[in-house]
Amino acid sequence: MVEEIHDNQIAYINLTTGDVKLEEITSDLRKNYIGGPGINTKILYDSDAAEYDALSEKNLLIFGIGPSVGTGLPASNRCTITAKSPITDAYGDSNLGGEFNVRLRTVGIDHLVFSGKSDHPVYVLIKSNGEIEILDANELWGMHTEKVTELLMERHGKGSEVTCIGPAGENLVRFASVIMSKCHVAGRTGMGCVMGAKKLKAVVVEKKVGKPQIFNPEKVKEIRDQWIKKCRASVILKSGNIQGTLMLIKRYHKQGALPIRNFQMADDKKAKEIYAENFLYKHETKRKACIYCPVGCAREYEIKEGRHKGEKGDRLDYGAVAGLGPLNGIFDWASILHLKNLSDNLGFDAIEGGSTIGFILECYEKGIIKDPEKTYEFGNADDVEELIYKICRREGIGDIAAEGAYRASIVLHAKEYAFCIRKSSSGLHSNSHLAKSLSYLTSTRGADHLKGYVFTAVFGGFFSEVVSKHIFKTKAEKNFSKVGKKGRVVCWHENYKYVIDCLGLCLFAITALPSAGVAYFNEFAEVTNAILHMDLTDEDMYFASERIYQLQNAFNVACGLKLEDYQWPERKKEHGVNDKFIKDTNIKVGGEEGMLPEYFRYRGLTPEGTPTQKRFHELGLSMYIKKAEATDFDDVISIEDLLKEIDLNAKLTKKENRINEVMSSLICKLMTKQDEKALRHMKNE
Repeated sequence: MVEEIHDNQIAYINLTTGDVKLEEITSDLRKNYIGGPGINTKILYDSDAAEYDALSEKNLLIFGIGPSVGTGLPASNRCTITAKSPITDAYGDSNLGGEFNVRLRTVGIDHLVFSGKSDHPVYVLIKSNGEIEILDANELWGMHTEKVTELLMERHGKGSEVTCIGPAGENLVRFASVIMSKCHVAGRTGMGCVMGAKKLKAVVVEKKVGKPQIFNPEKVKEIRDQWIKKCRASVILKSGNIQGTLMLIKRYHKQGALPIRNFQMADDKKAKEIYAENFLYKHETKRKACIYCPVGCAREYEIKEGRHKGEKGDRLDYGAVAGLGPLNGIFDWASILHLKNLSDNLGFDAIEGGSTIGFILECYEKGIIKDPEKTYEFGNADDVEELIYKICRREGIGDIAAEGAYRASIVLHAKEYAFCIRKSSSGLHSNSHLAKSLSYLTSTRGADHLKGYVFTAVFGGFFSEVVSKHIFKTKAEKNFSKVGKKGRVVCWHENYKYVIDCLGLCLFAITALPSAGVAYFNEFAEVTNAILHMDLTDEDMYFASERIYQLQNAFNVACGLKLEDYQWPERKKEHGVNDKFIKDTNIKVGGEEGMLPEYFRYRGLTPEGTPTQKRFHELGLSMYIKKAEATDFDDVISIEDLLKEIDLNAKLTKKENRINEVMSSLICKLMTKQDEKALRHMKNE
């Protein structure tokens, strides 16, 4: 053990004045908010950003990494970027991995808080000794992300890491992304647009030899070894290793939940052309993993056919493929991969951007946009590419689309075709995925598939039954498939995800573990204690996650969030959409049959979704009651009573563990054989 440990620092960087201030993270801040998005949230809420436009200099841009980053724990490489979102006009954040985060924590900094606004393009250099400089970036302005990264890495030495924006962020495209460590993307909620508004082109961290301080490295190693062992035997990990999140394309297509042609349908025979097997056989060149990750869901690829033959890329996920592919009626891998490379180079979010283009294409299809010189069509990759360029340059129709689907729909008087929740483009909700669908509504950053990722339902069969029995004290069928108890299910998963993000761990790696009985709130407390020399319990971790939610929700309420904003978008028959699709996506929200009332009760909110004094007092947030305008409303479940109805940890029996091990082993072998069979089949074709 280390006798004395000093926590990392928060760097406050004023881009208007050039002032830099460093503050050590206190033990109280750690206990109450842990790190990453937790501390980010408190800093943002303590500011007056909610009162101003997201592109104002009053907005903050906050990078936050968790205490696990760089410790060697599985997938301990994540960062959350937080600000008021220019897309939703409310709380916004985006989570991403990369060696940049490990470098930053190694030099002793966990958070970068950018305030103000430079009067010319700049980039920030963080030296290996922790010193921070603000440097001129005029010559970098206008460059693509790949070029900027290469230039700055060469300038600041081998091992330096770069985070930057592209032309989309510079031109204030509201859904502009941030690119980290060459190929990691923070896409959602427009954090690249906020960077562009501050004239911040890039952040560079020099390499420092060494690792972050750990109070009890032996304990961290013990937990790490256990988690890695369980990971390697996990069905979830095996699936991620074979196909990554691309496995979801086939799954969602077969379930009727794949968004196609701007959510006009969820089934098209052509979708089989973009199943993961086709990509793996035709274009994958290497399977790789992020630093410290045992999963290896990342892919290097090369386009092997057509006019883009020879073009190479790195990292691909379901969201980007769905956004650039089927949403726009495109079902060939070569086109999708080319559009993905283009999007990353321009700093263009493939999910929000793809949805916005889908909306624009439908407006052309329906005759809402009439242009005698040019008509854009679904299924035409050249049209999509041209629209991406127009959006990033804010040219013609691209200037309207650069505002995002929601704002564009108002300008074009076509709100019924914008598939958005709280101004953010949504994934496809479904009656067959009620808990997941509810999480799209309750996410504090707008329509989102990650904040409340109901990963226990992904296990299926025995795995879901075991976890559901221990955590929710009922059968999985009652939790995941029917309306019954969705509120508590989503609430638990959201808080679990908050803790993962706050520690700096990757969702997809860590969710391979709970079905094996590990990586619950108790072990998250253990590992935090071992890293930082603290004495936290599983309830401390849960309370911290609840504080984070409450402040994010209070921020949103201050930005104007109302009960009527908790609505799923709906397609209507007159739009040319079939009855089955309409029926499957028509879900009741409120009332006795809806899922929101229980969710609000478990969150300690009023029936309108606003903060209550009771929950704020429970969490030690009394100092925020006045600012949050929390009401004196008592008909909510207390956290004490909540914890009697759900457990924070699943304590599997020896028998359950043994069954899990045997079944996982058999399924993993079967998956390997199926993968090999599918590839042989592709080869023979």
